[in-house]
Amino acid sequence: MSALKRSLDDVQTGDEGVKKIKADGTEVKTDGLMELRVLIDNYEASVIIGKGGANVKMVRTESTAFVSILKTDSPVSKERVMTVKGTGEAISKALQLIVQLLIDAANTRKQSDPNGAGELETTFAIKILIHKFLAGSIIGKAGAIIRDIQETTKARLQLSNEPLAASTEKTVTVTGSAETVYAACLRITTQLSENPLRAGCSTILYVPGQAIQAAFSPYGAPPAFSPYGAPPPGHAPPQYPPYPGQAPSPYGAPSPYGAPPGHHAPPAAGAPSKTEKIVIPTVCAGTVIGKGGSIIRDIKTQSGTQITIADPATEAPNDRVVAVTGSAAGIQTAIYLIRQRVESYQPPNGAPTM
Repeated sequence: MSALKRSLDDVQTGDEGVKKIKADGTEVKTDGLMELRVLIDNYEASVIIGKGGANVKMVRTESTAFVSILKTDSPVSKERVMTVKGTGEAISKALQLIVQLLIDAANTRKQSDPNGAGELETTFAIKILIHKFLAGSIIGKAGAIIRDIQETTKARLQLSNEPLAASTEKTVTVTGSAETVYAACLRITTQLSENPLRAGCSTILYVPGQAIQAAFSPYGAPPAFSPYGAPPPGHAPPQYPPYPGQAPSPYGAPSPYGAPPGHHAPPAAGAPSKTEKIVIPTVCAGTVIGKGGSIIRDIKTQSGTQITIADPATEAPNDRVVAVTGSAAGIQTAIYLIRQRVESYQPPNGAPTM
């Protein structure tokens, strides 16, 4: 996963934890931003990232959207989730560029295969994740909206009948050329922003491989330290205010994670301790650390764990490794809270993000 090359000094956090992003000494407005989750397979992730992160850098620069491919710890999953954050137009432009990259990669493989035959690819299918209760905003009464989107953009849209395993998310598969995918995604993001999820609706984000791991778990549940799952029962995250002008998430509340009330006490003395490592974008480190380390201290207190954030490696300057040491439950809580902070990052509006 590649990340933005931007000094942490450019991201300032006030006493109340409200982030202010400045560029050239001027505060940048962050209103009108939304986030879209896209399901991709592992090979597609490598194409999107590109050699040395070249492709994702190009996508971020040309679209002004913040693109992040989430790391998965599942050894069995062939899928990953990509998040694209920005205005509806920026998100749609990013997906257009990504689809073109994937079409070009498919054609390059065909041309290099001596046994390859047939015409070159001109279309690609991309899977957008939406809350099941938002499907109606894409379909419309008696299918009027989805028919109109298909007729006007020439893209083909198909919604899954049921949510993905252990989640409240359905897929919207958009098939077409890079240009038609752009047009269709622009309509989709407009529909999602104009029809936000009702307050109080629970959200369970899809975690690739989680259902498979649960099936083979002797306890019939996902690993306790899944970094992308729901928060552990009885563990409430600290309540940080949203950033100025932060637009509502298409999934409802500013944070897509709904947490139950409760508090996580530090593990008892002598409790088994282990270490788990995750990777976060370098640009998001300041969001996790906070001014004077205030946020990371809160996360340590909430989870009862020890957390260290390594400096970026020379060969991977866009990523930072976070080591979390503690009990299994504490690690789950800490990773959940870290993930929440990473997801709350807002790129400069209208400025290149890399």
